[in-house]
Amino acid sequence: MRATALLSSILLTLACTELPSVGDVPEPTSESTADQRGPLIVAHGGQGSPASRSDGPAAAVDRGFELLAQLDADPLAVAIAAIELLEDDPRFNAGTGANLRLDGRTIEADAAVMDDRGRFGAVTGIAGVRHPIRVAEAVIDTPHLFLAGQGAQAFAATLGLEQRELATDQARRKLERAYGQLYAEQGPWADWDWRAHWNFVGEPPADLDAALVQLRADEQPDPIIEPDTRDTVGVVVRTGAGRYAAALSTGGTTLAIRGRVGDVPVLGAGLYAGPHGAVAATGKGEAIMRERVAAEVYALLEAGETPNDAIRLVIRRITNEEGVGVIAVSEQGFGAVATSQMAWAARDDQQRVTADQWIQRRGR
Repeated sequence: MRATALLSSILLTLACTELPSVGDVPEPTSESTADQRGPLIVAHGGQGSPASRSDGPAAAVDRGFELLAQLDADPLAVAIAAIELLEDDPRFNAGTGANLRLDGRTIEADAAVMDDRGRFGAVTGIAGVRHPIRVAEAVIDTPHLFLAGQGAQAFAATLGLEQRELATDQARRKLERAYGQLYAEQGPWADWDWRAHWNFVGEPPADLDAALVQLRADEQPDPIIEPDTRDTVGVVVRTGAGRYAAALSTGGTTLAIRGRVGDVPVLGAGLYAGPHGAVAATGKGEAIMRERVAAEVYALLEAGETPNDAIRLVIRRITNEEGVGVIAVSEQGFGAVATSQMAWAARDDQQRVTADQWIQRRGR
């Protein structure tokens, strides 16, 4: 019976999430049972990350699963270790590979962690730290829940964590494409005078050409165009004893003024964990905060909904244009749902399944 546990759980997900709309998702084809309870880890690479990059989340869940036995089944330690692997993968918008801000020079990384005992720690607006998730973890031991800005950066410096330049050529190319829309006055920034509210050091570039000259100064030759990743890497964990944790790390959104905070460090927006499950979201941070996505999904898990159905009910409130993706685990299995493609992987003690494998299965 256990051999089919993960597969049965997969049938309760929207799986690899190449979805025109939420309403086009097929109905679940089976119900989870108590036999599915056991260790389970799910990771995502961000809403908008192509399913072909699911090898990144796959490596993360493999690492986490190996650590479950070594760490006395502490779900938070496992989630953090899995996130570290994704923070080191420059294909994803977290840690190395974090998005550059509007000025093309600065990075403001966010991270958060939470477990089923209510332990929560979050940090926002830091740069130059290889693993922002470790700063969020350290906040748990303080009298606080959330550190921001210069204070968060100074706090990170006390931890002895490895320093690293986080900006990559992929991030520069992503911002270059965003600049094209910005200076053409297209998209959501078209109706807001960002020049009048420029809050970075120096003056805003006069035009697109000036912005690109500045941005390309440190870029390597012959860039390869990569697909955009909207936001965030995330991990949710269920131990064999039924304990839960969630972790998120992000470089934020590409076009952002200094000081912008997204959903990741906001309790109940980007992530939530409790005795009934764990949830981690990704996508348009402002929409995720508005809808309190993680807390709302968790409330439905607590009420007995499957992870798949809980996610579907909540993300109906967010348009495809805004974009959102969610992973969740409970005693009934896992869900992985997004309004676009999303690289993800899930593993239990029998097998591992990834988003790209699920696409292939559906295509047969």
